[in-house]
Amino acid sequence: MLVSGAIFPIVAFLARGVSGVGVDPLDDFCTRWNHQSVVKDGKLYIDGGLETFAQQNTEGQIEGARILGYNTELIEVDLQSPWDSKHNISIIAVPQSANPHTDTDPPLVVRGTMYSGFPTDSKIYLYGGTTSYANTSFPGFQEPPSSQYPLWSYDTAANTWSQYDVTADAPYRPAGGSYAEAPDLGLAFYLNGFIDNGTSGDLEQMSNFRRYLDGLVVINTDSLVVTNVSTTWLRRAPRAKSSMVYVPGVGPQGMLVDMGGVTKPTSDSSASNDGTYVTFDEIDFLDVSSIADDSRNSTWFVQRAAGEIPPPRTDFCLVTASAKDNSSHSIYLYGGKGAREAYDDVYVLSIPSFTWKRVYRGDSPRYGHTCHLTGNRQMLTVGGVASDEPTSSCDRERAGVAVFDMTDLEWRSVYSPSAPAYQVPGPIVQTIGGNPDGNARMKAPPHGFSTRQIAHFFREPAGDDVDDDLLEDGALDPRDISGIVIGSVGAVGLIVGGVFFWLRHKKRRESNDADAESAPWTEEKDIACVEAKDFAYVGAMSHKKDEPEPQRVHVHEPRALQEIDANHVRAPTDK
Repeated sequence: MLVSGAIFPIVAFLARGVSGVGVDPLDDFCTRWNHQSVVKDGKLYIDGGLETFAQQNTEGQIEGARILGYNTELIEVDLQSPWDSKHNISIIAVPQSANPHTDTDPPLVVRGTMYSGFPTDSKIYLYGGTTSYANTSFPGFQEPPSSQYPLWSYDTAANTWSQYDVTADAPYRPAGGSYAEAPDLGLAFYLNGFIDNGTSGDLEQMSNFRRYLDGLVVINTDSLVVTNVSTTWLRRAPRAKSSMVYVPGVGPQGMLVDMGGVTKPTSDSSASNDGTYVTFDEIDFLDVSSIADDSRNSTWFVQRAAGEIPPPRTDFCLVTASAKDNSSHSIYLYGGKGAREAYDDVYVLSIPSFTWKRVYRGDSPRYGHTCHLTGNRQMLTVGGVASDEPTSSCDRERAGVAVFDMTDLEWRSVYSPSAPAYQVPGPIVQTIGGNPDGNARMKAPPHGFSTRQIAHFFREPAGDDVDDDLLEDGALDPRDISGIVIGSVGAVGLIVGGVFFWLRHKKRRESNDADAESAPWTEEKDIACVEAKDFAYVGAMSHKKDEPEPQRVHVHEPRALQEIDANHVRAPTDK
């Protein structure tokens, strides 16, 4: 009897697999993307995501059967000791366990996020995410989880999972949104995103459904109070597949910077239309103090950027580092994909000059990855793929982890927890002046701040008057339009502000939208929906356990009206 050569490696996988699904997420690792990750107390945690497995793979090459599946375990990487990712990286996989109080498994999702939580708390948090149907026969596959529990925690000390009902103010399990965390404030943020047939069992039968969500979800990681802040006047919103970063040391309580991604109106629920690109020539940011203080309204600004503007893209990552004297703050952008190509590049946006500079360009694109600032000056990148054909090659990083020195601007395989302190890299110093420790000379954009209130936000001390030389020609006085203020603003002021920004950006938006829509490669193509027929299948579909009712977490009343009407998606339909 003849046996197909493609079957034997799968049998071998099942025979030797150490995980509950027959393949090992570490030994058989080929690629991993659209996962969630977070750094907490000297460890990197990687949860969920899509993964391809290959037996005895070598760098960039596949040997044996190719299997598309999911990362069903919680992966931990030690960041307290030095390692070389090519030789001795300290990495383990911890089997997932059910909530001991409800016997409910933590959700297996893609495009969610993780938060490190309050510094004195031993828990990390998983929020949002959607089910991928790329291989429903993969052992460990889960049907869409209940949208009632979009927030989970993992106690790193007790190795236990817990779930929380926060639907009083955040009624959906969002996916594909941007996220950031302010550990010093005990706040976590999730902006926009979407719901689809993988975010809830109620939507499981809606195969061509994807609705973008308004709102900024704010989670107090100390009290677990959740607030949904309106983003009605955030320009080019709602968004998905963008990235957001928290920059401390700016303004009263820091700033949230969101950039990139795609946008489309909430009225368009088609999964086949991803919308249009959000370009990088204008930067949206939020004054965190406007939402950290209950007595104030949330305030968004838009500032025109200069320099080497990155091409539009999605699925990239951001990290930030500040000069020793806080005179400048550098936001590092890595990778991503656009309408026509994927990118292997690193750009730095220097603030407050809002000047872009490309500091690295290579030939190994990557998107669908995550990244973190670790060891003082190292950008740790996790996972990602190079193309829409993720099985064409394995990740050239043996463990899917790489290190970028943010001062020397070099990729390395060696991680050091005691690397030297961050210094502003040479190309940035040449652009903004000063020296590696700070003393930046360029303290405003080359063309000036877009509004007087933005100039006030960056002015030290904050109450000082702003010289007109720091403003763009035609910049508005805060008495005319003070940023974009959400809340109790006069109707006439809102109309005037809206007309001004519409007239100012209409031509640029139309040009960008036309470029994106005419692209020969449709950006909306999500690898989470890749044809499963291209891969070997193992096992059978698992069945979801019944979900006992956990304890509700009481949440405060929202500070603003919720953006989404629950009646819109409660019909029993799917992705």
